[in-house]
Amino acid sequence: MNEFSKVNLVIWAIILCIGGCGGEKFETTHNLLTLSSTISQTPGTGLQEFDYEAFSHLKVPPLSPVQALEKFKLEEGFRIEVVAHEPMVVDPIAMDIDVDGRLWVIDMPSYMPAHDLDVLETSTLEKVPEARVVVLEDTDKDGKMDLHRIFYTGLILPRAIKVLTDGVLVAEPPNVWYIKDTDGDGKGDAKESVYNGYGDHTDPNIHSYPGGLMWGMDNWLHSSNNNVESIRKVNGEWKTMPFRRLGQWGMSQDNWGRLYSSNNSRPLQTHLVPYGYSDRHPQFEMTSGKNVSIGGDTLWPSHPTGVNRGYREGVLREDGTLIRATAVSSTVIYRGDQFGDEYVGNAFSPEPGANLVKRYIVEGDPGEIEVKARYAYEGKEFLTSNDERFRPINIYNSPDGTLYILDMYRGILEHASHLTDYLRNHAVERDLQIPTGTFGRIYRVIREDRPLSYEVPQFSRMQPEEWVGYLGHKNGLLRDQAQQVLVQCSVPKLIPALESLVQDDTHEPYTRLQALWTLEGYQRSVYSSDKLSRMVKLALEDGHPRVRAAAIRILEPTIASNYTDVQEQLIKVAENDASAYVQLQLLASLGESKDEGSLELMAKILNERIDSPYFQEMALTGVYNRETQLSGILKKQFDWQPDGGGPQSQMLEKLAMAQEMKNELDLSHLTTGQMALFKNGEQEFKTCGACHGMEGKGLDGVGPRLDGSEWVKSDPEAVVRIILQGFAGASAERSENITGVMPGHSYLSDKEIASVLTFIRQSWGNKATPIEPEKVSQIREVTREKSDTWTPEELRKILNNQL
Repeated sequence: MNEFSKVNLVIWAIILCIGGCGGEKFETTHNLLTLSSTISQTPGTGLQEFDYEAFSHLKVPPLSPVQALEKFKLEEGFRIEVVAHEPMVVDPIAMDIDVDGRLWVIDMPSYMPAHDLDVLETSTLEKVPEARVVVLEDTDKDGKMDLHRIFYTGLILPRAIKVLTDGVLVAEPPNVWYIKDTDGDGKGDAKESVYNGYGDHTDPNIHSYPGGLMWGMDNWLHSSNNNVESIRKVNGEWKTMPFRRLGQWGMSQDNWGRLYSSNNSRPLQTHLVPYGYSDRHPQFEMTSGKNVSIGGDTLWPSHPTGVNRGYREGVLREDGTLIRATAVSSTVIYRGDQFGDEYVGNAFSPEPGANLVKRYIVEGDPGEIEVKARYAYEGKEFLTSNDERFRPINIYNSPDGTLYILDMYRGILEHASHLTDYLRNHAVERDLQIPTGTFGRIYRVIREDRPLSYEVPQFSRMQPEEWVGYLGHKNGLLRDQAQQVLVQCSVPKLIPALESLVQDDTHEPYTRLQALWTLEGYQRSVYSSDKLSRMVKLALEDGHPRVRAAAIRILEPTIASNYTDVQEQLIKVAENDASAYVQLQLLASLGESKDEGSLELMAKILNERIDSPYFQEMALTGVYNRETQLSGILKKQFDWQPDGGGPQSQMLEKLAMAQEMKNELDLSHLTTGQMALFKNGEQEFKTCGACHGMEGKGLDGVGPRLDGSEWVKSDPEAVVRIILQGFAGASAERSENITGVMPGHSYLSDKEIASVLTFIRQSWGNKATPIEPEKVSQIREVTREKSDTWTPEELRKILNNQL
C-alpha cells in the first residue's frame, strides 16, 4: 500500500468513527467520507490483457477501445478518449461522481442474456444477483482510470446510484438501499432500505423501471418514470415527496434547477411549470406545461441502422439510416466550463439505438415559463459511430468540465419485452447477439482548443471554508458538489459566508441561487427556520427571477402555517413582479395555505393571468375543498360571470364540477388495501387518460368513454382480459369515429392493472367492485397462450359461462 493509500485509509477510519460529517464533530476533523478506491484496489487492466481476438470470427466483431475510437465522428474541434473499459466495467448503466472525482458505476451484466426467449424466460435469467457497484479512480491524473474496486456486489438489475458523505444510495427495485462500509475495508457491508416504492420488481419489462436519484438544486433526490417519489434525508429521517412522471430515462438539471429527462422517442422533456403540485387535487390533473417535449426527434446517423420497427415505411431512409428517435436514454444539460460558454445549457441526448449523441441548443428567458430547444445543426449530429455495438446509455457532466459517456457496448440493446422478429433477425445475421455481459466503456468528450486539466478538486482534503468558494465556480457540477457537501455537513461557522453569497449581487445569479438552496438544506438545528425565513424574505428582492421564485418556494412552510407573517411581502410580489414564472410559483405556493387571505391573492393573480392554461391549472390544483370559496371571490371581487363565455366561465364551471364530483364520490366502502389500489390507480390512469379522457368521457376518434361502460362494470373476467390482451370490435360506448383496436397491456404488473381497474370501476358514477392483484394474476395465467385481441363475442361467451 502506497503512502497515498495509507492516508486515505486513516481518513476513512476517522470518518467512520464520527459517523459522517455533522456539526461540531465534523469541524474537528474537517474530512469527508472518502470511500477510498485505493482500499482493496485492483490495478487497471491494459488492452493487451483482454482477448479481443477471441471474437474476431464474428461477422461484426466487438472492437477494442482503441479500434472503437476510430469509428467515431464528432463535431469539428472535439475529440473523444477512453476513460475506462472492460473488464473494469461491464454493461455500465449509471454512475455518480464523488466529491474527489472518483466514478461510482453500477452495471447490469445480466441484461438480455439471450436473444431467442420470451419476456418471462428472459426475466428469470436476468434477475440474478450479478450486478455491482464499481469504484474507479485516476491516481496519476492522466485522464484514465487506473484503480478499480468493487464496493458492493450481489445486486439485481440496479437502476441508479448516489454517493453521499457517509454511504451510498443504490436503487434496486423496489428498494433504494443505503449502503455503508462499517469496518473501513472499502467495501459495503451494511444496507438498509430507505424507500421501497422504486418500481415494481415483479414486472418483467425492466424498461418500465425508474432511474435517476439526481440531487436537485432543491435538495431532493429526483427520479424519472411512473410514480416514483422524490426522497430526501431531513434531520436523520428519510422523507418522500410526490413527483409525477418526467420522462422515462434519467434526470438532469440546468443552472436554474429546472429538471429535464427523456423518453425513447422524445429526446428532451421538461416541466415548464413548477413541479410537485400535481397531486394536490384529486379531480384535477395538470397537463399543460408538464412533461413537455421541447426537442425535435429527427436523427442523422452515420450508418444504416438496425431498429425494432425498421420494416415499417417511414422509419428508415433509403440509405438505411434511422429517421427519428426510437431509443433515447438519459439526456444531460451541459453545465461544464471546458466546452465554452456557448455550450452551457445545451442538451446532449444519447440515442443508443442509432449509435449517436445529439446536441440541442436550449433557449428561453429564465423569467418566463416557456423554453424551447433547436437542433445545433441540420444533417449531422454532435457525435456518431459506425460501430453498431456503441450504445451510449448515459451522459454526465465531469469535474474537469468535459462530458462522460457510459457505453454498454453490446449488440442487442432492445429488451425481450419489445424485441421484434425483424430486429432479432438483423442482430443474428450480424452476430450481434453475442457476447453478452462482457463489455463496457466510459468515454470523455473534450474540446480540443481549450485548456483541460485532469487534476480535479478533492473536497475531502479542503477546509470547509473552501467549499463555499466552489458555489461560485463556472463548472455547475462542482457547484452542485459544494452544495451537497455543505448541506450534508451543515457546518455552523459557514453560515455567515453563505448568507453573504445570497445577498451579494456581484456574484452570478446561479451562485446566489445555490447558496440560498444550501441554506434551505442546512439542518434546522444549525440554521433555524426563523433565520432561513429572514434570509429568504431578503431574496424576494433579488434581481434574478429564478432566485425570487426559489425564495417563494422555500417560504412554503411559512405560507402554509403562518400566512399572515409573509402576506405583506407576497402581496408586493404579486403586484410588482413582472416575471411570469415568479407569478406562477407564487400561485403554486399560495395553494399550500388555507388562509382566506391567500385565496384572495390567488384570485388576484388568476384574474390577471386567466388566459394562460398554466395559471388556470395551477390554481385548480391548489384549491381542494376550497373550490366554492375561490369561485365566490372571483365572482364578487372581479365580476366573473358563469355565462360570460371565455376562460373565466370555463374556470367557474370546473370549480363547480369539482365540487359536484367530490359530493358524488363515496369511497367509504373500500377497505384500506382497496383504497391504496384506488389511489395508485388514480395516478396510473393519467396515461390512460390520453385516449379515454381524464374524466373518463372518451376522446372522439381516439378512445371510447369509460364512465358507464358495460365492459368497465362487467365481471373482472372480461375487463382484466381487455387490459391484458386488448380489445377489437364495436361496443355500445364506441364512437363511429373510433377505429382500430385497444392494444394489450400485459407488460403492466398485476398490481398496476388491479389499481387502474379499481380506480376506473369506482369513478365517474361507476360502482363496480374493486379488483385485487391476485385476481389479475389468476386471469393472466389462464390467458397466457392468447396472442390476439378479444372480441365482444368472445368476452360475452366467457361471461355467460361464469353465470
